[in-house]
Amino acid sequence: MGTDTLGPTLTVATEPAAPAGGDAVTATAVLVNDCPFPLRGAVLYLVDPGATTAARTIPLGDLRRGAKVTRSWRTSMPADVAGDVAFTAHVLFDVDGRSADCARAAKTVSVPYEPNGVQDPYRTFATTDDARFGQYGSQLVVWAGGGDLSGGRDEKGGILLPGSAAASSVVQVKAVGLTGSDNPSAKYGIAVANDLTAPEKGGYAVLTMSKSYGVEFMTDSDGDGHLDTWAGGGASAHPAWLRLVRSGTAYTAYSTTNGLAWNEIASATVPSASGVLDAGVVASAVNLNYPGTTVRAVFDHFTVEDS
Repeated sequence: MGTDTLGPTLTVATEPAAPAGGDAVTATAVLVNDCPFPLRGAVLYLVDPGATTAARTIPLGDLRRGAKVTRSWRTSMPADVAGDVAFTAHVLFDVDGRSADCARAAKTVSVPYEPNGVQDPYRTFATTDDARFGQYGSQLVVWAGGGDLSGGRDEKGGILLPGSAAASSVVQVKAVGLTGSDNPSAKYGIAVANDLTAPEKGGYAVLTMSKSYGVEFMTDSDGDGHLDTWAGGGASAHPAWLRLVRSGTAYTAYSTTNGLAWNEIASATVPSASGVLDAGVVASAVNLNYPGTTVRAVFDHFTVEDS
């Protein structure tokens, strides 16, 4: 379907209609110029799943009113994939020699996430019995329950990189989505600690996003393993990027909706932070008032770098 009601109609279909990971696929784009004017100098771009550049670029020239063009390309589903996977067509054209327009369409295939464990160097940890984990390319997935993730209750599931956060470091992730929860306070985000499997060893800080309560930056101010400081709030955005910058015992939390313009949430000192820390992603259903609910948290592009 075109992006403009006055634009041409563009559709994409695949064969097979519901491909699985690794399948060979024939994707077909159909462009119909049902505009009340001809399209000048049209160029069609055919884009594979996950790609940022076109697999094929096809000049179509001028297209009269009513013209129909069909083009196919051979591609494949990524082998290790889940979530929404899109085969995309994009057409650019001139309207009258002075202005340009475009239309874009995609065939989106939804591949279910299934717990499949994680690969080295990642490790998993949990303080809830129902936590499960998965890894799909650059995506990390946590299924978890848990009554709370602050104060006296610290119930979560997580995936960590042991000893990855140096004294000056940046921990960052794209929080893609949180599903499967019937309560608005469920949280997912990034965490650091001297030992994420035992937060009472110090250095503990968490930066999360919830469906209804926005960004929440929490730290353990006295080294007892409990999150007892809080900053944040505001509107929620999914997906969102979360960033936690460490400088010795000082942490500064940031978020952004576009990965470019970072908003500072707050800074805090965690005196018990010492040496290199564990860093990871965490999720909790925060189901104290909604017993039995669980969440599925999807993260992408989790990185830990020296600053």
